[in-house]
Amino acid sequence: MNEQKYPRLEKLHILRTEALCSMRDRAFDTPQFFFKNHSDGILSGCELHTTKNSITLSAGIILHNNFLYLIKNEMSVNYAPTEEYVMLKIIFEPEILSENFIQRNVKIILSDDMNISDSEMELCRFKLKRGAVLRTKYTDFFDRATEFDTINSINVPYSSKNESTLSPEITFAFAQEAKNFELEPEDFSFCQAALSRETLSAEQISFYVERRLKIELPDKKNQTLYDNLCLILQEIISGRKRELKNFGRRRRGILLD
Repeated sequence: MNEQKYPRLEKLHILRTEALCSMRDRAFDTPQFFFKNHSDGILSGCELHTTKNSITLSAGIILHNNFLYLIKNEMSVNYAPTEEYVMLKIIFEPEILSENFIQRNVKIILSDDMNISDSEMELCRFKLKRGAVLRTKYTDFFDRATEFDTINSINVPYSSKNESTLSPEITFAFAQEAKNFELEPEDFSFCQAALSRETLSAEQISFYVERRLKIELPDKKNQTLYDNLCLILQEIISGRKRELKNFGRRRRGILLD
């Protein structure tokens, strides 16, 4: 028999150890089952915002080593131009045990080390010129890979089944541009999924890319997926028959001899 017990939270009831344990299990253990077999990465939120001299990470949820980190408060770090690539990382510090708590702290840092250790995760990378301001707004889909003065979030891992994947913001941006042109059936299906703003797995994206370009990808890394989405979007734009936004209803007529 598999028992399902819920504590009764009523006035004047004393919460005994068994009830407290039940509350703990429901609050901390149950969510882990929803993300079983998911990769490390961002699950929700964690957007980046910049000012003239700082980067701020918003609230969100990150999965790392099968533990859900709830980022409740914004975290900021100052930046300065170096004209070399630097990476914004989130650091998962070793757990601290006390009599009443298990404490797991996180912090963000800027580093010129472009490698990622087991206790780190990339949040973005950029190369800033002197006198420039770091930007998070993009002119188009291709602009996300601009070398200088631009937040590059292509390699940021988003949690998905089995392996990390591209940000849903990136796949949504692809669909937003592609939908304005004549689409192949594969394009239509992929864009329809991407426009939901749901996270698409690396398997879903690579399946689309390989069918659309008739190639076999060497890997399913974020950069590989993004580069090939750029190729597809270039094909869609250059091979368009018409822009749908300017396409009106066809006029019906009768030809007379």
